[in-house]
Amino acid sequence: MNAFIDFGEKQMSPAVKARQRAAEKRRATAAEKALAERDSLHQLWKVWRKERVAALLSGPRAAAAQGLVAFLQTMTLDDGDRLIEFVRAADWARADADTKFEVLSLINATITALRERAGLPAISDALPDEEPTTFIILREMFR
Repeated sequence: MNAFIDFGEKQMSPAVKARQRAAEKRRATAAEKALAERDSLHQLWKVWRKERVAALLSGPRAAAAQGLVAFLQTMTLDDGDRLIEFVRAADWARADADTKFEVLSLINATITALRERAGLPAISDALPDEEPTTFIILREMFR
């Protein structure tokens, strides 16, 4: 170890060392509290998300929503065009803003998970001179 650090440790009074240990403990406790709060908020978000999906699946567009969920569960990365046609056929573009948001959230989560399982970046939007991605096409349909 460094001789200067060793010498400094020996020269420090017990009171100063105690204050440093207390400060380190407070920092550790604050970090633990922040992690616990983050975990708690994440759990609350997951419950809220399940409630929103349940409301979508039992709402006025329940049949279309259940069909979409069934399609998303069997979807592959190559099914982008089929997804676009499926959404067009269900006429989701006429739904209210909250319903559109929920549908886009479900689609985004599915596409992201498929891309991650395939070892691709989770999100890869097209550049201006490239073909738009499936999600971008759907998002524009919902505007």
